[in-house]
Amino acid sequence: MKYLLRNLGVLFIIAAVVILGLYAANSYTDNIYLIISLLLLIVGLFVYILLNKKVEE
Repeated sequence: MKYLLRNLGVLFIIAAVVILGLYAANSYTDNIYLIISLLLLIVGLFVYILLNKKVEE
């Protein structure tokens, strides 16, 4: 469980990169995919920083 919590932020960042890749590959015209990926990147970064300070092995 600690391993999952420590890497939860990385999973958010990977999900954002996948969404950006899908956006680039399919040439969507909506900006909602960019907004969602931006939010996932920001949340993933903060979750990674905060949880790695709190969770100790």
